[in-house]
Amino acid sequence: MSTTTSPAPSAAAGGTGLTFSGVLRSEWIKFRSLRSTQLLLLFTFVAVVGVGTIAAFLRGTIIHQLMKFGAERPGAVGGHTLTMDQAISAAGAQGINIYGTPIAGLQLGILVLGALAVLLISSEFGTGMIRSTMTAVPKRLPTFLAKAIVLVVVSYVLTLLAAFATFLISIPILHSYGISMSLGLDGVVYSIFMGGVYVAGVALMGLSLGTLIRSSAGGVIVLVALFFLLEIATSLLGLVPGDFWKYVGQYVPSVAGGRMLEIGDKAAFISPLSGGLIFLGWIVLVTVPAVISLKTRDV
Repeated sequence: MSTTTSPAPSAAAGGTGLTFSGVLRSEWIKFRSLRSTQLLLLFTFVAVVGVGTIAAFLRGTIIHQLMKFGAERPGAVGGHTLTMDQAISAAGAQGINIYGTPIAGLQLGILVLGALAVLLISSEFGTGMIRSTMTAVPKRLPTFLAKAIVLVVVSYVLTLLAAFATFLISIPILHSYGISMSLGLDGVVYSIFMGGVYVAGVALMGLSLGTLIRSSAGGVIVLVALFFLLEIATSLLGLVPGDFWKYVGQYVPSVAGGRMLEIGDKAAFISPLSGGLIFLGWIVLVTVPAVISLKTRDV
């Protein structure tokens, strides 16, 4: 009598899903295949460069006016005009740094890319597509990590390209005001590369908020509150008597992240390194609960 034998199960049948490289490739394809995403990235690039170009004109005008103001203001020493270096220094004391011109449009960039990061995962929760994603990747964490890598890399590269484009456009604009702009100017290269880090960090926070809240509208509202409204609210606390309240506003993510982009120390202000560490703390504060939520909650 003969016996029937069943074929041995293949290795793929006992697998646990896609490899991480496969997950990463899948997330990249999903991200770049949407025409709306492509148009949004193009709009972000043009808008950031456009705002930076306007900022170059405004900063050149301010420097020019400060030079003129040096001669006309009451009590000017000897009635002499301010030199270019003196005017640039005076503008810097007011928070208007020439070296920061290439990244002057970052606020618009963080708003758009941060919202895009929220939508990247919250839309999957809204449509139920997240179930298919997590069925293919049961461990869940690789999916979050793959989305994070795609977002961080795209945000960083886009910001870098926009900043360099703004830098090139601002050179002749500032030159028309007699202001020299080059990569050799202290703070220019630093601000360009750190600007990419800042926007990438905001995108990661947006992804985390979308994962945690699972609502597109809710995630975007919280993101806007963290990076725009919270700064306004804490600035009002500076009116409260006591030194403690005067410095609370420096620890919100937008202010700490903005300080990270600057060079040098300011009186009664956190250092750029401290700003970077505080901004990193905000990222961790949002990302860790998001990862835990993704691992433990039903989808």
